[in-house]
This record gives sequence, C-alpha cells and structure tokens, in this order.
Amino acid sequence: VNSMRPFDKARICKTETIDSATKESKTFSKEVMTATSKFLRLDFGETSPEDIIVNNDALKYKDRILAVYETTKGKIWIMAESENKVEYTVITILFPIDN
Repeated sequence: VNSMRPFDKARICKTETIDSATKESKTFSKEVMTATSKFLRLDFGETSPEDIIVNNDALKYKDRILAVYETTKGKIWIMAESENKVEYTVITILFPIDN
C-alpha cells in the first residue's frame, strides 16, 4: 500500500445528519466535498497543530485520524479508522454532536 495514499481502500460514510444536511444545502454539500478531498490529500483543515502531529504519527500505525473543517453549518469532523492496522478501511464524515 502506497504510504502517500493511505485512504485508497477506505469506504467513505456520512452520518444521517450530515447526509440530510448535504441534501438540504448545495453550499454545505460542496463544503463537505472540499473537506473530504482535503482530507484525502492529508490536509487536516482547522485541526490544531498538536492534533496534526498526532494525526501524522497515527498514519504510521494506521491509528485513528480526526480532522476538523469549518463549514456554513459549523464544524464537521472527518475521521479515518483501520479495522486491521494495515490500511484505513473507513472514513466517516460527521458533526461533532454525532459522535
């Protein structure tokens, strides 16, 4: 697995609240798409500098990564998780309140 593209095998999921909000608002839908493409490029948006360091370390061990992005509907989180510690298997887009 190419370490520069750690999310190639991951499926992308949205919580129901994100899903319905994207259907209600084209603007928000575009913001979610932009945030997701940033995440896939390892641009962790408005994540704190300390948490970016944690994320970069997590990449080495396929530990959970959490990134924060500002949108017109408030902050969203994008989280990547690995079920096997070999590659990331799922990326979830959620509002912090969904957690």
